[in-house]
Amino acid sequence: MKRLCSLALSGLLMATTWAQSPHPIQADLELGAMGASTRQTPFWLRTNQYGIVPLQGPFGTLRGSLKRDYRSDPDSAKKHRLDWGAGGYAVVNAGKTSQFLLPEGYAKVRFGKFELWGGRRREVYGIGDTTLTSGFVAWSANALPIPKIQIHTPDFVPIGFLKNSVAFRLGYAHGWFNAPYIKGAYLHQKYLYGRFGKPHWKVKLYAGMNHQVQWGGHADYLVGSIYAVDGKLPSSFQDYLSLILGRYPKDLVNRQHTAFDGENRIGNHIGSIDFGFEWTTSRLNALLYYQHFYEDVSGIVFLNFPDGLWGLRLRNKTSVSASRFRWNAAVVEWLPMTSQSGSVFDQTAQYQGADNYFNHGQYREGWSYYGRTIGTPFIAPRTDFTAKVNSYTGGGFFPNNRVNVWYLGLEGGVYRVQLTARASFSRNYGTYNQPYPTRFEQFSALLTAQYALPRLSHTALSASFALDRGGLYPTQTGAYVSVKKSW
Repeated sequence: MKRLCSLALSGLLMATTWAQSPHPIQADLELGAMGASTRQTPFWLRTNQYGIVPLQGPFGTLRGSLKRDYRSDPDSAKKHRLDWGAGGYAVVNAGKTSQFLLPEGYAKVRFGKFELWGGRRREVYGIGDTTLTSGFVAWSANALPIPKIQIHTPDFVPIGFLKNSVAFRLGYAHGWFNAPYIKGAYLHQKYLYGRFGKPHWKVKLYAGMNHQVQWGGHADYLVGSIYAVDGKLPSSFQDYLSLILGRYPKDLVNRQHTAFDGENRIGNHIGSIDFGFEWTTSRLNALLYYQHFYEDVSGIVFLNFPDGLWGLRLRNKTSVSASRFRWNAAVVEWLPMTSQSGSVFDQTAQYQGADNYFNHGQYREGWSYYGRTIGTPFIAPRTDFTAKVNSYTGGGFFPNNRVNVWYLGLEGGVYRVQLTARASFSRNYGTYNQPYPTRFEQFSALLTAQYALPRLSHTALSASFALDRGGLYPTQTGAYVSVKKSW
């Protein structure tokens, strides 16, 4: 901990120097500690934090970020047409688990409405609330970001000939899926979203989809299997063109791939088709959304309906005295993931069924990155569960992907104290391959209070308390306390 304090002091001096420069540079530094009644960190203390919180505790942590954003004219909302930016976020954990992590490190260039960036960035994909959500269904904030190069429109771009009543957002990326268990694997990613309605309209509609493909790579565990040729997965340019469109390869079997790819399309496909309805009044903003999850064509045609994330976000636009409590936002979500297009997998059928979410034959750890789930955190890896749950040895890396979850998130404040509460209740059924004889029920909750110190500008003390009760995770309570300074 002495070393952490020394690093913190050095970081404070460096960040102060940078913050005094004339460029739009922002920095922050946080020093904290976490502990629990068991060795495992409670669910809501480690969830949706980009993989920076270890599963095992206790530990101390030092976190710091530094970024240069795009310039803007101080007297107007106009942006410079050509500009650049960069950012970094580093984490040092010391204790039961010692780590140095770099969840963010990127450079970006903007030209007009488009942006090109490379590196790691903290991001989510989908239509929904990004602050209080339980976690977006296909791509959440739960895992360490994957390094990639991406070109996209960061904001909605209005279409002029439609009188700006329709706008779009799009993105296209290539990434490196450099997980320890497989070498040379890649990520393909793209998304397209539309907004119907001008920004100031009371009612707006949203629709779109995102598509991710885990592809390529080689590993010893694939040698001699039905999934690969000599332990290698297809990674040619022709294969890349096939997976972009999600089409079958020309040959069922060839020198590059086995019948597994010939019959199932190349790569591990994951995504969501999203819909949103936004209503704004002088006192309230409401957003109703649905992220429909898919892994194959059966999901594209909604055979697995209603699987996905359903949500309602309410945001308070009224103002009250600083001495009175004010609720800022509330989110209610429902996550059913039990359909999976039916319980039977039929290779000869048009829609094969038994989708087995997040698991995959070729990629041993499925839709995860460095041991953390990329999508909704309620489909968790086996390492998170109790010994009783793990006594059922089937089901793969994600032995519990048939879940039904209810979630509530609240945010408010009074005076200098900001309060956040999260609570979730889930029913867990295992997988179709290995169903649990009786379902496991799980309740998890979190309460966070953040106090802005009146005599130290941009400095806040934070305390979080969490608990897990049920059969899925160890019964436990835990806490996290920290002090954070921003410039």
